[in-house]
Amino acid sequence: MINLNYLPSINIILVPCLAMLPNVVKAEQILLLNLQYKSDATITREIQFYGNDIDPNSTSIDDNFSLKIDGKLIEAPDELYRRLDRLRRSFSYDSLSGGIQDPSQSIVSCNLGGPAEGMILSVRYLTYQDFKIVDHEMRPVFGLAENCLFKELYQPVNSNAKEDARGVIEILNTLNLLGY
Repeated sequence: MINLNYLPSINIILVPCLAMLPNVVKAEQILLLNLQYKSDATITREIQFYGNDIDPNSTSIDDNFSLKIDGKLIEAPDELYRRLDRLRRSFSYDSLSGGIQDPSQSIVSCNLGGPAEGMILSVRYLTYQDFKIVDHEMRPVFGLAENCLFKELYQPVNSNAKEDARGVIEILNTLNLLGY
């Protein structure tokens, strides 16, 4: 026979533990933004922004972010993490980005010698259905050429999303230039 006298004590312990489960699951770091510096097909440098929530429309005091440059964890102010998280919202899904234009196959010739050099920003791109995220994947959303040979010029259709993607590239590139 089960002694029911212990049931209130078990509830006092079990309920808070179960309430903490969503935070434990949310604590996993997920790649949200990835900036790759490319020279032809070679990635010469990579800056990655991680967070514990893929939904850019939600914020919480439990949000946790980190940055890595070439695999090395760097410290940055919380305000910078929050800014990157806010900026990614406008180019993380179709209804705000207007979609992502694939690089056009330009017929313009470039007689420059050497490797094609540029940067590609990828984001965790979300697919919503009935106001819920049903799929997500890393997708290139913005390409920035450093010479005329670089042709991976992705960009959001929406002009605000383009500006925000460019802002993310500038922030991450500044960290790179500061020698982190």
